[in-house]
Amino acid sequence: MSIMNDIIKPYIGTEVFKLGANIDDIKFYLKQNRISFVQNIEPNKGCVPEEPWTFFEIDRNIKLCFVKKVLFEIVFENKYLGRLENGITIGIPFSQAMQIDETLEYNDDDEDYISQHGYWLEDDLENGNVSSITVFLPDVNEDDFFTYEWVKKYIS
Repeated sequence: MSIMNDIIKPYIGTEVFKLGANIDDIKFYLKQNRISFVQNIEPNKGCVPEEPWTFFEIDRNIKLCFVKKVLFEIVFENKYLGRLENGITIGIPFSQAMQIDETLEYNDDDEDYISQHGYWLEDDLENGNVSSITVFLPDVNEDDFFTYEWVKKYIS
C-alpha cells in the first residue's frame, strides 16, 4: 500500500493515517515501514494554554499535525497523488474543484477555502490549481478548540 495515493476522507484521514491516532503508533508505523520523516515542534510560546504542536513531514507531501500526542490534522500537498472521495486532487484546476463542491467558501483569516464536507483547500495563485488539501478532526472547527479539552476523548 502506498501512502502517497490513498483516498482522503474528511474527519477520518486515510487508510494508513487515522485522525485521532496516537503519535507513538504513527511513529512506530513509519519506522517499521522505513518511511522517512522530519519531526518539528512548534512550542506555541505565549499562547494560553501553551500547548506545543508536533509535526511529522513525509517527503514534503504529507504533514501530520499532533497536539497532546493526538493526530488532529493532515495536510496533503505538492506531489501527493491521492484524492478526496469526491475526486478533488492536488493539481486540478481550482475552478473544477469549486464545481465539484459548491459549498467551498473563501476564508479571509487563513486565505484558504472551507468545505462544509470537512476539508480545506488552498489554491496556487500562479497556476490556478489546488495546491493543498487538509482534513481534520471535527473538533478543529469548534470555538473551544484551543482549550484542548476535546483531546481527552481521543486519549486511551
